[in-house]
Amino acid sequence: MRIIVNADDLGMSEEVNEAIFEGMQRGVITSATMLANGVAMRKAAQNLHRFPHCSFGVHLNLTEFAPVCAENCGGLSSILDETGRFNGNRIREIRIGPRMLKAIFREWCSQIECLMELGAHPSHLDAHHHVHTIPELLPVLMALRMRYRIDKVRMSRNMYDEIERPSGALLAKKQLYNFALRTIGFRTTQIFTDLVTFIKLCGAKPPRAESVELMTHPGSEPGSEEARLLETGWTSRLSYDATLISYRIL
Repeated sequence: MRIIVNADDLGMSEEVNEAIFEGMQRGVITSATMLANGVAMRKAAQNLHRFPHCSFGVHLNLTEFAPVCAENCGGLSSILDETGRFNGNRIREIRIGPRMLKAIFREWCSQIECLMELGAHPSHLDAHHHVHTIPELLPVLMALRMRYRIDKVRMSRNMYDEIERPSGALLAKKQLYNFALRTIGFRTTQIFTDLVTFIKLCGAKPPRAESVELMTHPGSEPGSEEARLLETGWTSRLSYDATLISYRIL
């Protein structure tokens, strides 16, 4: 089994940056996704060269901070607050029509190109608060894949414990969405979940999968169960052998 351990939110803050890079240094994190409009992204970019064994993707954003493409704000106005910043979960509350799709495509292109200008070579795509899994945005993802030749993406989550397991109908929609991602040319892992859930469900027995992505958020919740797993070397909780990889070799 091959496992990608991806740290979300690189560039969100200096504390998050430090926690992610420290995890990469210790070999417990193999990948990270970058917030182009994060307040500490420029500082994070100065350290990417230190980790050639890791992958760095784009954490596409529509929910927090200000848009990268300022001249595009008119098209995004319905998902911005009064200060011109992304308005949380608003993107999931509105009707996403052609004008909004064009504005999102321009903004996400700007985010990718901003990171490239900082010296990043994006390996894959995912999104802040998983907004890339909104079905209406699938054409935007396809356009980004074709434009930037980024053909790896995070799938919709498909492993849950019993406490948070969604309805059968929602799981079926997720399965259909993941099938659509692969149909339009994206490469994904076979399982996507968070680190804590994976250790809980699969620590003693491996799942029937060749590839897994585990989501983490280093630096965001000090003292949490996830933080303790990363600090103590989470692979010691596995009763079987697994190979840690980055998105570059998925």
